Amino acid sequence: RQDALTQAPDRPIPGHSPDAPAPTYVTQDEALHQPRDRAATALADSDRADLKSRLSGAPNLPHGHAAAEFVTDEPSGLCVLADPWILVADHDVTTVRELLPFLEKLRGTDRSLVVVAPSLGREVLATMQVNAVKQTLRCAVVLIPDAGQRRALCSLVGAVPVPWEDLRAGYIPITNLGTCSTWVSSADRLWVL
Repeated sequence: RQDALTQAPDRPIPGHSPDAPAPTYVTQDEALHQPRDRAATALADSDRADLKSRLSGAPNLPHGHAAAEFVTDEPSGLCVLADPWILVADHDVTTVRELLPFLEKLRGTDRSLVVVAPSLGREVLATMQVNAVKQTLRCAVVLIPDAGQRRALCSLVGAVPVPWEDLRAGYIPITNLGTCSTWVSSADRLWVL
């Protein structure tokens, strides 16, 4: 049974050439526990020192990234994303389906993504974690349950909270997304540069 779960399906895979080698499938646990090339994303010592000095005067909120898998700079424990799109959801994101249309659009760009929501379903968080670990998407997730704090973040990054109905419909206009020069988050705090 385990082999059947991890083998390629015996039907055509949409968007996958029939003569291409079958993709390899890994479980969520396998993906999250594989060693990751953290050196590829780590900051140089001089960049880390410069970043820490910039953080002292930067706007910040007392909410950090939702899981250690979002850390991009292991020595400092920080998630550092340059020029990200920042999606602020007005309600809980319960299924991956709510983000898929937007994630597909994002795939063709060189932008990273920060998803901010009151809470995320387990499968949504796991999907984002796996993408961060496998480095298929530079991303972070921050959970901010308080609507006032989410509005404060929106004012800092120029975002408009995306209502639940729009997420469910897959309607996420670029004009509702926020951005900043550099997003930095630790386990318990975020900064907007």
